[in-house]
Amino acid sequence: MRAPNLENKIQTVLGVMDSDSLGVTLPHEHLLIDLASWFQDVNDPAEKILANEPIKLDNLWWVKTHSYSHLDNLRLDDEEIAIKEALMFKNAGGNSIVDLTNIGLARNPLALARISKATGLNIIMGSGYYIGASHPPELANMTEQEVTQKIIHDIVDGVDKTGVHAGIIGEIGCSDPLYDTECKILRAAAAAQYRTGAPLNIHPSTTADLVLEIIGILRTAGANLSHTIINHVDQWGFHDDTCRNLADAGCFIEFDSFGNEGIYLNHQDNTLTQYAQDDVLLVKRIVGLISEGYIEHLLISCDVCLKQLLVSYGGYGYAHILRAIVPVLRWSGLSKKQINTLLVDNPKRAFSFTTPKV
Repeated sequence: MRAPNLENKIQTVLGVMDSDSLGVTLPHEHLLIDLASWFQDVNDPAEKILANEPIKLDNLWWVKTHSYSHLDNLRLDDEEIAIKEALMFKNAGGNSIVDLTNIGLARNPLALARISKATGLNIIMGSGYYIGASHPPELANMTEQEVTQKIIHDIVDGVDKTGVHAGIIGEIGCSDPLYDTECKILRAAAAAQYRTGAPLNIHPSTTADLVLEIIGILRTAGANLSHTIINHVDQWGFHDDTCRNLADAGCFIEFDSFGNEGIYLNHQDNTLTQYAQDDVLLVKRIVGLISEGYIEHLLISCDVCLKQLLVSYGGYGYAHILRAIVPVLRWSGLSKKQINTLLVDNPKRAFSFTTPKV
């Protein structure tokens, strides 16, 4: 299967377009998703009742501290709500959304195409496989070459028989420690990137040592690291030194938890964990990295993947960066040109295809 040359083009769910048309972009979001692979059960009978209720105003306090123990919270499955929420981003000045829901997260290509038509937003859809806990049973018996071909098919021919094409490989899921299947997928994703010129997004393991190991796997497998995004550098608490190492390797580093500040109780080890850093700290870190010359490696997003993050359920929604964070970036001393680099120029480079190698 030979991939067409889409160099300097963007592939959306409605077709191929010039990269200059991408505009203000959210590089990491989910309009529709099922995160049941992250579900953590609760033992307390009273909490079990809360865990099985739909989200409403009088239980939102519990949901926000038990985000992954509430199944309804883990599912964005309403197209009409997705359209309403996405339109808030468009009305705030947004143009494009990268939806990184892929295999294992209930990807719905036809629904994404309908949302794109209804909103007028450009939507780029992901391909490949998420974390090991979400892998379909058949993946264990697939060869690396078969996984590569599956990803290439999504990009070149479209997902299944929908005719809707993926425009990015990712988010490719990595656990801690890495599953054998995740290592296979990393190598396959690198091979698919090599053969298609598609951008690549990695959901890394949660430790600095493992994320650097992942970079080594990708490099050995032939990935174009300058066309690779490492996401969740803020959510996973990577130190700025790790971010510098990733950027120095050529990668884009993605701060994608704006509006996600919170804590939750991890029922697997009974610890209270900070889910993400607060927005003020994120801005300070980004401004600091820009002062060190790393602006061309930075991407910012919200990673809306839970109901609690939607405006409809008390969250900030997809428009949060344009409504609230851009003014703070200006107040922090960034110029209009620098903000445009973060919102427009960097996504344009990150999501444009390069020339296929074979």
